[in-house]
Amino acid sequence: MLTRQRVAVLTAMVCAVVCCAHADAQAPVNELRCNATVMAVRKAKPSVVAIKIPTSTTKGPSGSGVIIDERGYIITNRHVVGGASEVQVRFADDTELPGTVLVADSNTDLALVKVDAKKPLTALALARTDDMEVGEDVIAIGHPYGYSFTVSKGIISALGRKIELPTGAVLQGLIQTDASINPGNSGGPLLNINGEFIGVNTALRDGAQGIAFAINTDTVRRVLSQKCSALKVAGVSHGLKVSEKVASGPAHSQQVIVAGMSQPSAAPELRDGDVIRQIGKLKVASSFDVERAFWDTKPGQQVLVGITRNGQESTVTLTLPPRGEASFTAVVNPARPR
Repeated sequence: MLTRQRVAVLTAMVCAVVCCAHADAQAPVNELRCNATVMAVRKAKPSVVAIKIPTSTTKGPSGSGVIIDERGYIITNRHVVGGASEVQVRFADDTELPGTVLVADSNTDLALVKVDAKKPLTALALARTDDMEVGEDVIAIGHPYGYSFTVSKGIISALGRKIELPTGAVLQGLIQTDASINPGNSGGPLLNINGEFIGVNTALRDGAQGIAFAINTDTVRRVLSQKCSALKVAGVSHGLKVSEKVASGPAHSQQVIVAGMSQPSAAPELRDGDVIRQIGKLKVASSFDVERAFWDTKPGQQVLVGITRNGQESTVTLTLPPRGEASFTAVVNPARPR
Protein backbone atom coordinates (compact mmCIF):
# COMPACT_ATOMS: atom_id res chain seq x y z
CA MET A 1 0.00 0.00 0.00
CA LEU A 2 1.34 3.42 -0.93
CA THR A 3 1.94 5.80 1.96
CA ARG A 4 1.28 9.52 1.60
CA GLN A 5 5.03 10.18 1.51
CA ARG A 6 5.59 7.68 -1.32
CA VAL A 7 2.64 9.08 -3.23
CA ALA A 8 4.06 12.59 -2.82
CA VAL A 9 7.50 11.51 -4.09
CA LEU A 10 6.01 9.72 -7.09
CA THR A 11 3.80 12.72 -7.83
CA ALA A 12 6.79 15.08 -7.68
CA MET A 13 8.78 12.86 -10.06
CA VAL A 14 5.88 12.61 -12.54
CA CYS A 15 5.18 16.35 -12.36
CA ALA A 16 8.84 17.17 -12.92
CA VAL A 17 8.98 15.04 -16.06
CA VAL A 18 5.65 16.25 -17.45
CA CYS A 19 6.14 19.93 -16.64
CA CYS A 20 9.72 20.07 -17.86
CA ALA A 21 8.73 18.37 -21.10
CA HIS A 22 6.37 21.30 -21.63
CA ALA A 23 8.57 24.07 -20.20
CA ASP A 24 7.58 27.44 -21.59
CA ALA A 25 9.81 29.38 -23.94
CA GLN A 26 10.57 32.03 -21.33
CA ALA A 27 12.27 29.53 -19.01
CA PRO A 28 13.78 26.72 -21.13
CA VAL A 29 15.32 23.99 -19.03
CA ASN A 30 17.13 20.93 -20.32
CA GLU A 31 14.80 18.03 -19.64
CA LEU A 32 17.59 15.97 -18.11
CA ARG A 33 18.37 18.72 -15.57
CA CYS A 34 14.80 19.53 -14.64
CA ASN A 35 14.07 17.74 -11.38
CA ALA A 36 11.66 17.99 -8.46
CA THR A 37 13.74 20.78 -6.85
CA VAL A 38 13.51 22.95 -9.96
CA MET A 39 9.76 22.44 -10.09
CA ALA A 40 9.33 23.18 -6.38
CA VAL A 41 11.21 26.48 -6.70
CA ARG A 42 9.30 27.43 -9.84
CA LYS A 43 6.01 26.79 -8.02
CA ALA A 44 6.88 28.74 -4.87
CA LYS A 45 8.98 31.68 -6.07
CA PRO A 46 6.07 33.94 -7.14
CA SER A 47 4.79 33.79 -3.54
CA VAL A 48 8.10 34.84 -1.93
CA VAL A 49 8.74 38.51 -1.15
CA ALA A 50 11.50 40.70 0.25
CA ILE A 51 10.64 42.94 3.20
CA LYS A 52 12.46 46.13 4.13
CA ILE A 53 11.87 48.68 6.86
CA PRO A 54 11.64 52.08 5.06
CA THR A 55 13.58 53.87 7.81
CA SER A 56 16.35 51.24 7.92
CA THR A 57 19.84 52.29 6.90
CA THR A 58 20.92 48.72 6.15
CA LYS A 59 21.44 47.79 2.53
CA GLY A 60 19.13 45.21 1.10
CA PRO A 61 15.98 43.74 2.64
CA SER A 62 15.69 43.08 6.36
CA GLY A 63 14.09 39.73 5.63
CA SER A 64 11.71 37.67 3.57
CA GLY A 65 8.03 36.80 3.58
CA VAL A 66 5.45 34.50 2.00
CA ILE A 67 2.12 35.46 0.44
CA ILE A 68 -0.46 33.22 2.14
CA ASP A 69 -3.65 34.83 0.84
CA GLU A 70 -4.27 36.23 -2.65
CA ARG A 71 -5.82 39.37 -1.10
CA GLY A 72 -2.36 40.53 -0.06
CA TYR A 73 -1.67 38.91 3.32
CA ILE A 74 1.99 38.02 3.92
CA ILE A 75 3.50 35.98 6.76
CA THR A 76 6.99 36.78 8.06
CA ASN A 77 8.93 36.90 11.33
CA ARG A 78 8.27 39.47 14.01
CA HIS A 79 12.00 40.21 14.23
CA VAL A 80 11.97 41.07 10.49
CA VAL A 81 9.43 43.89 10.94
CA GLY A 82 10.74 44.87 14.39
CA GLY A 83 8.61 47.61 15.88
CA ALA A 84 7.65 49.09 12.49
CA SER A 85 4.01 49.62 11.56
CA GLU A 86 4.81 50.08 7.86
CA VAL A 87 7.20 48.12 5.61
CA GLN A 88 8.19 47.99 1.95
CA VAL A 89 7.45 44.74 0.11
CA ARG A 90 9.23 43.68 -3.10
CA PHE A 91 7.77 40.91 -5.24
CA ALA A 92 9.36 38.38 -7.58
CA ASP A 93 8.60 40.61 -10.58
CA ASP A 94 10.53 43.47 -8.85
CA THR A 95 7.42 45.55 -8.21
CA GLU A 96 7.24 47.18 -4.77
CA LEU A 97 4.30 48.07 -2.56
CA PRO A 98 3.93 49.54 0.92
CA GLY A 99 2.70 47.08 3.54
CA THR A 100 0.95 47.52 6.87
CA VAL A 101 1.93 45.33 9.82
CA LEU A 102 -1.30 43.84 11.16
CA VAL A 103 0.17 41.38 13.67
CA ALA A 104 3.57 41.33 15.36
CA ASP A 105 3.69 38.62 18.02
CA SER A 106 6.98 38.46 19.93
CA ASN A 107 5.98 35.25 21.76
CA THR A 108 5.91 33.25 18.52
CA ASP A 109 8.15 35.55 16.43
CA LEU A 110 5.48 35.75 13.73
CA ALA A 111 4.07 38.78 11.94
CA LEU A 112 1.40 39.40 9.33
CA VAL A 113 1.71 42.15 6.71
CA LYS A 114 -1.04 43.41 4.39
CA VAL A 115 -0.48 45.03 0.99
CA ASP A 116 -3.09 46.48 -1.36
CA ALA A 117 -2.10 44.96 -4.70
CA LYS A 118 -5.28 45.90 -6.64
CA LYS A 119 -5.22 42.36 -8.09
CA PRO A 120 -5.10 38.78 -6.76
CA LEU A 121 -1.59 37.69 -5.74
CA THR A 122 -0.09 34.22 -6.05
CA ALA A 123 -0.47 32.65 -2.62
CA LEU A 124 1.26 29.60 -1.14
CA ALA A 125 -0.94 27.39 1.01
CA LEU A 126 0.11 26.42 4.54
CA ALA A 127 0.81 22.68 4.23
CA ARG A 128 0.32 19.96 6.83
CA THR A 129 3.43 19.13 8.85
CA ASP A 130 2.28 16.20 10.96
CA ASP A 131 3.61 13.71 8.40
CA MET A 132 7.14 15.16 8.02
CA GLU A 133 10.07 12.74 8.21
CA VAL A 134 13.62 13.34 9.40
CA GLY A 135 15.89 13.02 6.39
CA GLU A 136 13.48 14.26 3.73
CA ASP A 137 14.64 16.97 1.34
CA VAL A 138 13.72 20.59 2.02
CA ILE A 139 14.30 23.85 0.16
CA ALA A 140 14.70 27.41 1.47
CA ILE A 141 14.06 30.58 -0.54
CA GLY A 142 14.91 34.05 0.70
CA HIS A 143 17.08 37.14 0.49
CA PRO A 144 20.26 36.44 2.53
CA TYR A 145 22.54 39.48 2.76
CA GLY A 146 20.47 41.13 0.02
CA TYR A 147 21.07 38.39 -2.56
CA SER A 148 17.52 38.27 -3.88
CA PHE A 149 15.62 35.00 -4.23
CA THR A 150 18.48 32.77 -3.17
CA VAL A 151 17.67 29.05 -3.09
CA SER A 152 19.35 26.52 -0.81
CA LYS A 153 18.62 22.87 -0.24
CA GLY A 154 19.11 20.44 2.63
CA ILE A 155 17.25 17.91 4.70
CA ILE A 156 15.11 17.88 7.82
CA SER A 157 17.73 17.23 10.51
CA ALA A 158 15.31 16.93 13.43
CA LEU A 159 11.74 17.71 14.46
CA GLY A 160 10.20 19.21 17.58
CA ARG A 161 13.19 21.37 18.49
CA LYS A 162 12.99 24.13 21.12
CA ILE A 163 15.11 27.28 21.14
CA GLU A 164 15.25 30.52 23.11
CA LEU A 165 15.48 33.77 21.17
CA PRO A 166 17.62 36.74 22.30
CA THR A 167 14.34 38.39 23.37
CA GLY A 168 13.75 35.57 25.86
CA ALA A 169 10.85 34.09 23.88
CA VAL A 170 10.91 30.30 23.66
CA LEU A 171 9.89 28.73 20.36
CA GLN A 172 8.82 25.09 20.33
CA GLY A 173 7.97 22.43 17.76
CA LEU A 174 10.57 23.78 15.32
CA ILE A 175 11.92 22.08 12.22
CA GLN A 176 15.72 21.79 12.28
CA THR A 177 17.39 21.82 8.87
CA ASP A 178 20.88 21.94 7.38
CA ALA A 179 19.69 24.03 4.39
CA SER A 180 21.80 27.20 4.32
CA ILE A 181 20.01 29.95 6.24
CA ASN A 182 21.57 33.39 6.69
CA PRO A 183 20.47 36.88 7.79
CA GLY A 184 17.81 37.94 5.30
CA ASN A 185 16.33 34.43 5.00
CA SER A 186 14.18 35.06 8.07
CA GLY A 187 10.47 35.02 7.28
CA GLY A 188 10.94 33.13 4.02
CA PRO A 189 9.55 29.68 3.24
CA LEU A 190 10.94 26.25 3.97
CA LEU A 191 9.47 23.92 1.35
CA ASN A 192 9.25 20.18 0.98
CA ILE A 193 10.29 18.57 -2.29
CA ASN A 194 6.76 19.07 -3.68
CA GLY A 195 7.07 22.84 -3.24
CA GLU A 196 4.63 22.82 -0.31
CA PHE A 197 5.09 25.46 2.39
CA ILE A 198 5.99 23.64 5.63
CA GLY A 199 7.87 26.23 7.68
CA VAL A 200 8.90 29.86 8.21
CA ASN A 201 12.70 30.13 8.33
CA THR A 202 13.44 31.85 11.60
CA ALA A 203 16.81 31.29 13.24
CA LEU A 204 20.29 29.86 12.83
CA ARG A 205 22.64 28.56 15.47
CA ASP A 206 25.27 31.23 16.08
CA GLY A 207 28.78 29.92 15.42
CA ALA A 208 27.56 26.66 13.87
CA GLN A 209 27.18 25.46 10.31
CA GLY A 210 24.19 23.56 9.00
CA ILE A 211 21.99 24.17 12.05
CA ALA A 212 18.94 26.32 11.33
CA PHE A 213 15.34 26.35 12.48
CA ALA A 214 11.91 27.00 10.98
CA ILE A 215 8.52 27.51 12.63
CA ASN A 216 6.26 24.76 11.31
CA THR A 217 3.12 25.81 9.47
CA ASP A 218 0.82 24.05 11.94
CA THR A 219 2.01 26.61 14.50
CA VAL A 220 1.53 29.41 11.95
CA ARG A 221 -2.07 28.32 11.33
CA ARG A 222 -2.82 28.16 15.04
CA VAL A 223 -1.40 31.63 15.70
CA LEU A 224 -3.18 33.20 12.73
CA SER A 225 -6.49 31.58 13.66
CA GLN A 226 -6.24 33.36 17.02
CA LYS A 227 -4.67 36.66 16.00
CA CYS A 228 -6.54 37.05 12.70
CA SER A 229 -9.94 35.61 13.47
CA ALA A 230 -12.92 36.77 11.43
CA LEU A 231 -14.06 38.71 14.49
CA LYS A 232 -10.79 40.66 14.73
CA VAL A 233 -10.33 41.27 10.99
CA ALA A 234 -13.89 41.81 9.78
CA GLY A 235 -15.92 42.24 12.96
CA VAL A 236 -18.04 39.16 12.21
CA SER A 237 -18.67 36.18 14.47
CA HIS A 238 -19.48 33.15 12.34
CA GLY A 239 -20.27 30.83 15.26
CA LEU A 240 -18.61 27.76 13.73
CA LYS A 241 -16.77 25.34 15.97
CA VAL A 242 -14.56 23.02 13.95
CA SER A 243 -12.04 20.24 14.31
CA GLU A 244 -9.35 19.12 11.87
CA LYS A 245 -9.10 15.53 10.72
CA VAL A 246 -6.83 13.66 8.35
CA ALA A 247 -8.97 11.79 5.84
CA SER A 248 -8.36 8.11 5.14
CA GLY A 249 -7.06 7.05 1.73
CA PRO A 250 -3.71 7.33 -0.06
CA ALA A 251 -3.74 11.15 -0.23
CA HIS A 252 -4.34 11.63 3.53
CA SER A 253 -5.75 15.11 2.90
CA GLN A 254 -6.81 17.28 5.81
CA GLN A 255 -10.49 17.95 6.40
CA VAL A 256 -12.37 20.48 8.50
CA ILE A 257 -15.26 18.98 10.47
CA VAL A 258 -18.20 20.83 12.03
CA ALA A 259 -18.09 20.34 15.80
CA GLY A 260 -20.96 22.60 16.78
CA MET A 261 -22.52 26.02 16.28
CA SER A 262 -22.86 28.71 18.94
CA GLN A 263 -26.06 29.81 17.21
CA PRO A 264 -27.61 26.82 15.38
CA SER A 265 -30.34 29.00 13.91
CA ALA A 266 -27.69 30.79 11.82
CA ALA A 267 -27.29 27.62 9.73
CA PRO A 268 -30.11 25.19 10.61
CA GLU A 269 -29.13 22.76 7.84
CA LEU A 270 -25.58 22.34 9.18
CA ARG A 271 -24.91 19.22 11.27
CA ASP A 272 -22.10 18.10 13.54
CA GLY A 273 -19.79 15.86 11.53
CA ASP A 274 -20.34 17.68 8.22
CA VAL A 275 -17.09 18.15 6.28
CA ILE A 276 -16.67 21.79 5.21
CA ARG A 277 -15.27 21.90 1.68
CA GLN A 278 -15.75 25.57 0.84
CA ILE A 279 -16.91 28.83 2.39
CA GLY A 280 -17.89 31.44 -0.16
CA LYS A 281 -15.26 31.17 -2.89
CA LEU A 282 -12.51 29.81 -0.62
CA LYS A 283 -11.72 26.10 -0.44
CA VAL A 284 -11.27 25.06 3.19
CA ALA A 285 -8.64 22.67 4.60
CA SER A 286 -7.88 24.13 8.05
CA SER A 287 -9.31 26.22 10.88
CA PHE A 288 -7.33 29.18 9.57
CA ASP A 289 -9.11 28.82 6.22
CA VAL A 290 -12.42 29.04 8.10
CA GLU A 291 -11.37 32.36 9.64
CA ARG A 292 -9.96 33.95 6.48
CA ALA A 293 -13.00 32.88 4.46
CA PHE A 294 -15.00 35.47 6.42
CA TRP A 295 -12.48 38.34 6.20
CA ASP A 296 -14.44 40.05 3.41
CA THR A 297 -17.90 39.54 4.94
CA LYS A 298 -20.14 41.80 6.99
CA PRO A 299 -22.46 41.23 9.97
CA GLY A 300 -25.87 40.00 8.83
CA GLN A 301 -24.55 38.74 5.49
CA GLN A 302 -25.53 35.31 4.13
CA VAL A 303 -22.61 33.04 3.16
CA LEU A 304 -22.78 29.79 1.17
CA VAL A 305 -20.99 26.85 2.78
CA GLY A 306 -20.15 23.78 0.69
CA ILE A 307 -20.25 20.58 2.73
CA THR A 308 -19.99 16.81 2.36
CA ARG A 309 -22.33 14.63 4.41
CA ASN A 310 -22.35 10.83 4.13
CA GLY A 311 -20.43 11.11 0.88
CA GLN A 312 -22.94 13.54 -0.67
CA GLU A 313 -22.00 17.13 -1.53
CA SER A 314 -24.41 19.97 -0.87
CA THR A 315 -24.52 23.68 -0.08
CA VAL A 316 -26.05 25.32 2.99
CA THR A 317 -26.55 28.96 3.92
CA LEU A 318 -24.98 30.50 7.01
CA THR A 319 -26.39 33.85 8.16
CA LEU A 320 -23.87 35.90 10.10
CA PRO A 321 -25.24 37.50 13.29
CA PRO A 322 -25.93 41.24 13.22
CA ARG A 323 -23.23 43.45 14.67
CA GLY A 324 -23.00 43.24 18.44
CA GLU A 325 -24.33 39.72 18.86
CA ALA A 326 -21.73 37.50 20.51
CA SER A 327 -20.52 34.24 19.02
CA PHE A 328 -17.39 32.09 18.85
CA THR A 329 -14.51 31.74 16.44
CA ALA A 330 -13.22 28.41 15.19
CA VAL A 331 -11.98 26.04 17.87
CA VAL A 332 -9.45 23.42 16.80
CA ASN A 333 -9.45 19.92 18.24
CA PRO A 334 -6.93 18.09 16.03
CA ALA A 335 -7.33 14.37 15.44
CA ARG A 336 -4.25 13.39 13.49
CA PRO A 337 -3.01 9.81 13.58
CA ARG A 338 0.58 9.48 12.45
